[in-house]
Amino acid sequence: MDETRSKSMEEAICRAFPTKAEWPNDEFIEAHADLLFANPPADELLTAVPAYMAWCTRNTHQPSSLVFDYTVNALATFGRTKNPAPAHLNFKYLCTDDQQRIVASFLCWCLQDDLLIRKEQIERAIKHWPR
Repeated sequence: MDETRSKSMEEAICRAFPTKAEWPNDEFIEAHADLLFANPPADELLTAVPAYMAWCTRNTHQPSSLVFDYTVNALATFGRTKNPAPAHLNFKYLCTDDQQRIVASFLCWCLQDDLLIRKEQIERAIKHWPR
């Protein structure tokens, strides 16, 4: 696993989604691996989703953790959402163009062979995020 690439991806996520929030922390994420099931309030999606993405970049030593799969699945779901009306699914509509590109970059980062995520799942998710 390329630690430099992982650190760069985490830094890009933090720059694109700046926050001072302490929630969700790593312990919460590990206890609630499925971002969609954790059901963050709609007004906290711009904090919660990047926190899960950043967790993935910091925890490549746990490549079989379900957090990876569930995060990619959540991003695919958010990307496929055609209408901003379901507030709990409108993450993509809350993102700026730059933030959407960071999500796409994160999904491309997930294609690393060391991570145990189905490549087809990632590739389907990438299609819904502009690069």
